[in-house]
Amino acid sequence: MSASVVELILARVQAVLLNATAAGAKVEREREDAYGEDDTEAINIVRGDSNTEPIGDSGDRVFVEWGIEHYTRATTGLAAEQAADALHMEAHALLAADSILASKGRGFRCMGTSIVFESADSYTARLAARYRMQVFVRPDDLTKAI
Repeated sequence: MSASVVELILARVQAVLLNATAAGAKVEREREDAYGEDDTEAINIVRGDSNTEPIGDSGDRVFVEWGIEHYTRATTGLAAEQAADALHMEAHALLAADSILASKGRGFRCMGTSIVFESADSYTARLAARYRMQVFVRPDDLTKAI
């Protein structure tokens, strides 16, 4: 069975980021487990809600949303925040420049960010960025952009 346009976009996001940022090979999808002490930088891609808006009788606009969680660890909270921000900017630049991702939809946007800290022996920051793209599809085929 073919993958939906949503899955195709998420798979491309992962492919673009894998081994291309400071997170290296630690680019995952839907990870629920906490990262370990040795994981200083990592990325987790999380599928968000997608909304569909009918356009006439033969087309739908799908708003594809996803999150990218940028994990970093450092000796101070500020250093962890700055590292998370740098990882986010690295990932964002790669995604914005990717022509294959651009061909899968329109209106690539970062809709905002939030950050959460944890501290023990070191500080961990999780900067979550929310992304959105629009894809036009036929109502009877959610596997192909038109």
